[in-house]
Amino acid sequence: MKKTVILIIALMVTLTGCSSSKKDVNNITKPAVNDTVINNNPGSGKTTKNDEVTNDDIISKSLQNIDTTKSQFEIGYYDYQGTINNTLPIHMSIYPLKGNIVGTYFYDKQRKEIKLVGKAGEKNILLYEYDEAGKNTGVFKGTLSTVDKIEGTWISADSKKSYPFTLSLKSNIPGVEYGKRYAVALNTKNDKDVENFASKIQKLVVDGDKKGFAAQIRYPINVKINGKVTKIQNKDDFIKNYDQIFNPNYKQAISNAYTKYMFVNWQGIMFGEGLYNIWINEQAPTGSDSKLMITAINN
Repeated sequence: MKKTVILIIALMVTLTGCSSSKKDVNNITKPAVNDTVINNNPGSGKTTKNDEVTNDDIISKSLQNIDTTKSQFEIGYYDYQGTINNTLPIHMSIYPLKGNIVGTYFYDKQRKEIKLVGKAGEKNILLYEYDEAGKNTGVFKGTLSTVDKIEGTWISADSKKSYPFTLSLKSNIPGVEYGKRYAVALNTKNDKDVENFASKIQKLVVDGDKKGFAAQIRYPINVKINGKVTKIQNKDDFIKNYDQIFNPNYKQAISNAYTKYMFVNWQGIMFGEGLYNIWINEQAPTGSDSKLMITAINN
C-alpha cells in the first residue's frame, strides 16, 4: 500500500511539472508594438506536427538569449543606411528604450516608415518589423562588433524569404529624450513640426516656387552665386538670384533629400546631404510668433 501511494505521488509531481513547463511556453506572446515592452516570441500563430522546429522557434530562442544589460547602445538616436539583399537601399533609426530597441526604417525608393521593436545585446540584435495594422512583417537578425556596423539576415514573417542586410552608422544624436530628436534646436516646436517643415520647403523647391521659398528664410542670409559667397538681404533679392542659387546640382540634392532622420545639434537641424544642405532653426521674428525658418543655405 505504501509503495502504491508513493508511486502515485511521484507520477502526479512528474505530470504537474510537465504541465507547468508547457503552460509557460504557450504563454509567451508576440512582441508588443507600444515602444516600451517586448516579450520573447514573434507569435506567428503557426502550429507544427511531429515537434517540427520552425524559424519562429529559432528566433524566439535567440531573443531569450540576448543579454540586454550588455548592450552597446546608449541613450540617443542611431541612424543607419544600408541595403537588404545588396540591392534594396534602406535607412534606419533606432533608440534604446527601457531595455528594448525601438525605431523605424524605410526603403529609400518608397520612403514609408516601418515600425521596429526588438532587443540588443553585446554582439547581437533582433528587430521585429510591423505594418500600420500592427502585424509582424519580418525580422532583422544581426550581429555587431561595434554600433558602427550591423550585419545579418532579414527574414520574412512567414519564414519563406531571407536576405542578407548590412547597416552602417550614418550619424548619432546622443543623450536626447525619445520622441524629442530635434529638441536641442527647438523652443516650442516638436519633431513632427520639423519634418513637416522640411517636407514643405522640399516641395517648394520641386515646384520651383521662388516666392514661397523666399518667405521661409531669415534674412540676411549668405549663399554662393557663381562660386562667390554673397549676402542676400531680403525676399526680392533672393527671388532675383533664385536660379543661380538653386543650380541644377543643388536643386536635385534638396529635391531628393530625406525629411526623416535629419542631423541636429545646438546650431540647428540640417536638411540635405553632404555639402548641399539647408539649416533650419526656430525663430521669433519681430512682431510674430515663434516659427521654423531657414537660417543657412549651403549650395
